[in-house]
Amino acid sequence: MAVWQENLKRLLNQKEVLILHGNIRDTAYIKDDGSLIRGLTDLINSIGAELGYDRTVSWGTFFDHEERGHSPIWSLERITPLKGGQPDIRETESQDRVSDVLHRWLEDEVKSIDERTIFVINYIDKITGYCPDGMYSQDTAELVTIIQKIIENISENNRLIMVSLRDTMVPVEYYTNSPRVAVMEIPLPDKTERHLYYSTSLSLNNVQSDQIDLLSNITEGLYMKDLENILSDVLAEIDENGELSSSTLKKIVNRYRIGTEEDPWSRIPLIGPPKGLIDSAENWFLERVIGQDHAVREIVNAIKKARAGVVGLASGGQSKPKAAFFFAGPTGVGKTFLAKKLAEYLFDTEEAFLRFDMSEFKEEHTVSKLIGSPPGYIGYDEGGQLTKAIKNRPFSVILFDEIEKAHPKILDIFLQILDDGRLTDSRGQTVFFTESVIIFTSNIGTRTVDSRGNPVSEQNELDDIINDRSLSESERDRRVREHFTRAVREFFTHEISRRELLNRIGSHIIAFNYLDKANFQRGIIQSKLEDLSDNFRDKFSNKGYRLNFQEEVVDYFLKKHADSISEFGGRGLVNALEDEVGHILADQLLFAEDKGLRDIEFSVYVNGGAIECRRS
Repeated sequence: MAVWQENLKRLLNQKEVLILHGNIRDTAYIKDDGSLIRGLTDLINSIGAELGYDRTVSWGTFFDHEERGHSPIWSLERITPLKGGQPDIRETESQDRVSDVLHRWLEDEVKSIDERTIFVINYIDKITGYCPDGMYSQDTAELVTIIQKIIENISENNRLIMVSLRDTMVPVEYYTNSPRVAVMEIPLPDKTERHLYYSTSLSLNNVQSDQIDLLSNITEGLYMKDLENILSDVLAEIDENGELSSSTLKKIVNRYRIGTEEDPWSRIPLIGPPKGLIDSAENWFLERVIGQDHAVREIVNAIKKARAGVVGLASGGQSKPKAAFFFAGPTGVGKTFLAKKLAEYLFDTEEAFLRFDMSEFKEEHTVSKLIGSPPGYIGYDEGGQLTKAIKNRPFSVILFDEIEKAHPKILDIFLQILDDGRLTDSRGQTVFFTESVIIFTSNIGTRTVDSRGNPVSEQNELDDIINDRSLSESERDRRVREHFTRAVREFFTHEISRRELLNRIGSHIIAFNYLDKANFQRGIIQSKLEDLSDNFRDKFSNKGYRLNFQEEVVDYFLKKHADSISEFGGRGLVNALEDEVGHILADQLLFAEDKGLRDIEFSVYVNGGAIECRRS
């Protein structure tokens, strides 16, 4: 029997009242022999019979909006003898109120010792919902009072089970300071249950044990209904093709986990240009990301592990994100740019890059922006920015920018993402991060004050390393990377006390270099000018306009902006290019449009120490 079912049995022995919440609406629950119990009512009946109870009385309500607004006025009782006999379903008179039914229980049944009975109230949170200020309406206050009396007066011979979708929606009066009450969550099927279910069903079909293990691993976070559907699809695949591959299993599971069989990861080529993983991936990145060879190598190694399917083997869980990184380094050196290029490499478009500015999450309550507001609060209908985004695009590179600016408690949601590869939104819907890459970025290591406003010496220590002329170039780069790595570890360990999140990131703290080498700076300028030309051509393709830069333009910008690139990276260069190239290009463009000219090439060159533009 599953651990939670054992706990349920134990609590029924120890407590007179149980509040069950969580996975209460699943289609079935797994028994010890791998077979299924259909529904929560049958599970309670089964355990009740095992514990020697004579019957269960299960009761539910619905709402008649025409006669009484939102007051429940109709009820149903299903009385199940646990020692033989047929279930008895009774409908009360339509004029009966909930309070009348509960009064009858209180006066006639729950105190009785003639039969050992389990009383079940379904959806208690809909009958008496939680009220934060305790100011219940008169009808609700009456119901809460009656149920409290039932809790206080139920005989030791009987049990009361109240079933709720969420424990947070149950009035606290039922369980606070009440030794007779226990609150218990019914979880989704765990790995042991899933393995038992699939091995019982698939071992008869000659499915290999390693494939059953894989199926048990990658179905984490799914309902029993999904597991049954997956089993049907797997059996159909066996009947049709006579064999079952790991890739087929993953495709089947993805139908129910993320809603698609698509797997861009499997399409990453192993060899060959332009993006072959084994022989070309590193060059592909280095041609686009200047001066960050160390970071590129770390990224490519992670891609290889994900493509080979070995992520999570050491921990035994294969539902984690494909990779998780912490990018640390000064501003403007390519952290965000590398993340965008990673999205392009993996999923063929930078639209698969999702960025969240964590400076917008400085307050604890702003977690609702990521996962959605709770029911009844403003913004509930909109859902969460993060959960909606990943549901719509499960194959993504997700960047959490300037993570040090987020409230420390908001960081806790990343524990579940990095550990389990999933997150539950405010509506109770689970979204999966198993096909995504998670990246955190930060300027930790260059700060002068910490997150509490206290002065720190990070920037001074960094300056000492950079200005130490006794260090070789390679030694200086190594010391800079060590500085950033140490600063990140100290931030999580001491500053915000989130050592557990640091452990999830592990060794994937990637420190970025300063862009103070002339060859790096030249490469960045050339890359930005090429981007400018490409964007210009795309924007004016209908008119046949083209833009090119003479070689001396690179030298011009290198001489003028080398110090700025060293200090602020490539971000400031973009603004400089738009300012300096933009105004001289605008004059020529306006003239060409005024004259109706087409198929024009605009050339930017250097003349007398200044850049100019001509058309031809």
